[in-house]
Amino acid sequence: MIELVPYMLMLVWAAPDQPGGFEIERVASLFASEADCDQTAAQLVAEASGKAMAHRCLPVPKTGEYDRLFAQIDSDRSAATPERGE
Repeated sequence: MIELVPYMLMLVWAAPDQPGGFEIERVASLFASEADCDQTAAQLVAEASGKAMAHRCLPVPKTGEYDRLFAQIDSDRSAATPERGE
């Protein structure tokens, strides 16, 4: 069985109204390979018409990672919220 690891594309550029600041945008598409992601990134950077832009192609976390994150968030909220009636 072949495991598909989709990639997400993140674009980064300097924020024009914030000296030293930057903006990050996640492209609303997933890619079947890192090469496909890099190819799309190259096109988007070329179309940025002079804007200095960088990119990163990151593997999408597996479902189990999300499950652990949400369980930890729930646990943290339960610990921070006093029991009702106290």
